[in-house]
Amino acid sequence: MLKPLAALCLLSLATPALAGECEANFKKSGNPLVMTTWSSAVTVPNLSTRDALAQMRGILVAEKMDVMAEDADGGTLLVEQRQDKAARPIPTTITVSEVASGTRIEMAVKMERGVFSKAEQIQPYMCGLFAKVKGGKEGIAAARKGAGASNNEATGNQDVFIFSRMIAGEANKNAIAVNARHKGRKYTLTGRIEILMEDGEDYNLIFDIPEISEMALKPLPFDAQFKVSVSCLFKPNQLTTVLALREGQKVTLTGTVKRYDDIRRVIWLENCVKAK
Repeated sequence: MLKPLAALCLLSLATPALAGECEANFKKSGNPLVMTTWSSAVTVPNLSTRDALAQMRGILVAEKMDVMAEDADGGTLLVEQRQDKAARPIPTTITVSEVASGTRIEMAVKMERGVFSKAEQIQPYMCGLFAKVKGGKEGIAAARKGAGASNNEATGNQDVFIFSRMIAGEANKNAIAVNARHKGRKYTLTGRIEILMEDGEDYNLIFDIPEISEMALKPLPFDAQFKVSVSCLFKPNQLTTVLALREGQKVTLTGTVKRYDDIRRVIWLENCVKAK
């Protein structure tokens, strides 16, 4: 059994040890013309694979990452930096596995084709994330906190046409990823109303999105050559708001993504309200 002083010394060395291991394992593969992947790995003693994955989820969500997919049994976690006007979505994959000395945690950050990045920027970031991982009782507590964590930060107001083209671009690459990326995420959108109609018990507002043939600037050959419609569903208790709206009116609404339908090429937002 360790004496208290010795135990404190080991704890104080844990973070530098992980950072040093991360730096030693840090590597790059690919290039900006195809895809650049930065990766590294550390081994954490006294930590189960499930607790390691839950910890990494909490750590990455705290960095404003969105969880795309998690497989606790398979030991994998996929998160993504949220796309905005200045940045493309950047996926990060975490893989955990049991080894003789503890749990090995691997991290891979993939940059899309055409995105340039430097080792001196990526390495400190990745190793800083690894340095937050804890083993033992602290690791169990951190895992409980991180399990199920998600980024609920709302996305700022944007033009509905730009939003529509963003979804079309993502669907053009991988339609399955659209729901994984956006389902449950809140958006505030500004645009003109094309159609107002009843939809079961809800009220459906369809934004006016031009057809490809009507666009002043046509999509480039490698861009999506199809339109994605945007529908906002109001609950029955929003009838007063809906009755005050008019087709052709410009509105700013906030709603939560319900799903993307790739067959009909429409993205549905639910629980819509007028933005404050």
